[in-house]
Amino acid sequence: MAGAFWGLDVEGVRVLATNLDQDGDQIDQILSKLTGILSSTQWSGPDADKFRNDWQGAHSAALRNVSQALHDTATLARNNASAQEQVSQS
Repeated sequence: MAGAFWGLDVEGVRVLATNLDQDGDQIDQILSKLTGILSSTQWSGPDADKFRNDWQGAHSAALRNVSQALHDTATLARNNASAQEQVSQS
């Protein structure tokens, strides 16, 4: 086991925050891409209607929630890094 560390690695947490934001953006891009493909796919009937309703409702919402959670967590991580930096400079 490496030596004990107590506190916050400011640069490491900022890198984490950047990655969280990038992954949230990537989920947004995937959501947009799949929604576009679905809307341009020729498919009709009750199964198509159910699939589209499920996609536009629960599935899209779930992906948006994950994306938002990643962005919120990135903001929290950046705030913690900034707070640690301010305390360390005092």
